[in-house]
This record gives sequence, structure tokens and C-alpha cells, in this order.
Amino acid sequence: MEIWWATGVAVTAEGPGWSNVESGTLVGGMRVTGAFKEIRGKVVKPGVYTLRYGQQPQNGDHLGISPFREFLLLSPAAVDRDPEIPGFDGAVALAKQTIGTSHPASLSLDPPEDAPGAVLSAYKNDSGHAGVVFEVKQTGKGAATIRFGLILVGLIVH
Repeated sequence: MEIWWATGVAVTAEGPGWSNVESGTLVGGMRVTGAFKEIRGKVVKPGVYTLRYGQQPQNGDHLGISPFREFLLLSPAAVDRDPEIPGFDGAVALAKQTIGTSHPASLSLDPPEDAPGAVLSAYKNDSGHAGVVFEVKQTGKGAATIRFGLILVGLIVH
């Protein structure tokens, strides 16, 4: 797989972290060239995908699923062609097309304290999921760097 990050991620408020990024914001792209499963174990076919930021809804359906609400939604680049923010519902609708289920294809994000080590280093979190440490730059007033772990091997059962 190859991952490309946006040169800057727009923030809605001052301060580092995903909490200041609007749900549905385009943050990068990904090319899958072989066998790959997203965080819920659904197969993602080889192809090119967009990565949009999203949070699990707090509607009671996702209690106890993951200790963190932050995810990247994977959408087929062929259908996700507009860089504008489609909002949460729009991003979810696009990401559902990746795996053809009622849930969107997604990758789990760990916060910096759970992603130890240097950028591009591999780690295992407390849930036994394997990830890689990344950073992306924010743009706008008070912009900083978002440091996080991206889970590439793991499974959340829902």
C-alpha cells in the first residue's frame, strides 16, 4: 500500500489535534496493491482511495467498539472526486461504496500518546493492533502538526 498525505489539513479552531478538523475533510489518498482488510475485517480491493477524516457517531450504536472515535474513511477515488468537504453523512456514503456494506470502510486512528516512537515507526497498541506513526500539517490560524498512529493491522468486532 502507498499513502499520500495532503500538504495541509484545514482546521476549524486553533490548536493541534483531530478535534479541530471538520468531519469529511480530505486528508490524503491511498493505493492498495494487494490483500488488505480495513479495521472491521472487510476486504478492500486493490485500487486508489481517498482518505477523509471522520468520527464515530455518539448515538449509542458504537459503545465499546473502540477506545477512540477518530477514523479515516476510505472511498473509491473514482467516485470521490470533489475535494470539498461533503460533511459526515456525505463522507460515510462515499466510504460505504468501498466495501459494499451498510458501514463505511475505515482505518482507526490512535492519538499520539498511544503511537510511540518516531514518524514512520511501527508499534503495537494496548489492543494488540499494529500501526505506524504519522504526522500531517494543519493549515489556518494557530496551525500545528497532528501526530497520530494509523492502525494497519487489527480488527474491531461490531
